[in-house]
Amino acid sequence: MMNKLILSLFILAIIAASCNEPNLPKQHGYPFIKFPEHEYEKWEISGVPYSFEKPKYTIMVVDTSSAFWYNLNFTLFDATLYFSYKTFNSNSQFDSLINDTRNLVYKHTIKATDIPETEIKDSSGNTGILYEIQGETATSCNFYLSDNKSKFFRGALYFNNYTTIDSVAPVIDFIKKDIRHIIKTFRFK
Repeated sequence: MMNKLILSLFILAIIAASCNEPNLPKQHGYPFIKFPEHEYEKWEISGVPYSFEKPKYTIMVVDTSSAFWYNLNFTLFDATLYFSYKTFNSNSQFDSLINDTRNLVYKHTIKATDIPETEIKDSSGNTGILYEIQGETATSCNFYLSDNKSKFFRGALYFNNYTTIDSVAPVIDFIKKDIRHIIKTFRFK
């Protein structure tokens, strides 16, 4: 009887000693993402008034909304970079295109924590602005390019499903490198 009592007390002491740490729920985790190497190929179609180098792991799809509009699908990340192209005949039309882009970007100020702007200038005279929208916004990257004479090109990155910024931040950083490469290799014809 005494042995059973000692054994019971010993088991009870072990159980009590093992309960020193609080029982916490598992933290929410995100899947590991294996990124491909940044590799590019020239994208150029006869009759389209621009060209650039696009990532090899993307698919370009025609957007029938307007002439020379395309969607660059990042199928690995369920994201799309929407491209639009417009022409203009006057400074007021050019200013209107810039203001439209700026207004679309700054609609996100409700949830954006910051919107850094980077001016773009290349050796062929093209200019533009890259907007990197930070925070829980629908888009994290927008840009426009123009030859400052008659051509205007715009890009906007969106994920195809609801995301949270902490879960897609590495993907956004990865895609931003591709966007910078597209901008660097972009040419109006």
